[in-house]
Amino acid sequence: MSDAAARNALCRMGQRLYDRHLVHGTSGNLSLRLDDGWLITPTNTCLGLLDPARISKLDPEGRHVSGDKPSKEAFLHTSVYGVRPGAAAIIHTHSTHSVAVSCLDRAPVCR
Repeated sequence: MSDAAARNALCRMGQRLYDRHLVHGTSGNLSLRLDDGWLITPTNTCLGLLDPARISKLDPEGRHVSGDKPSKEAFLHTSVYGVRPGAAAIIHTHSTHSVAVSCLDRAPVCR
């Protein structure tokens, strides 16, 4: 897949997730493995408003080489790719319910 096609694919997936209300605000991010590194959504970006030209590119060592500043969770993505060599892409969302639970003072008791 070419760099341009990969960028467009990430934008299409971001829009689909956003349109289905599976992501909200600027939570969650997407990444895609390339032969020469990774593409990852920029930090603090709404997945429904991605611009292919602004997608962050990381080199094989995880260093930012082009595009906007990468997601603050780029280390998580590169770590997953490191232990899952067959993984081609990652969709990392913050569901509404998990975000709500993370805002509680204490964890709910499940019985």
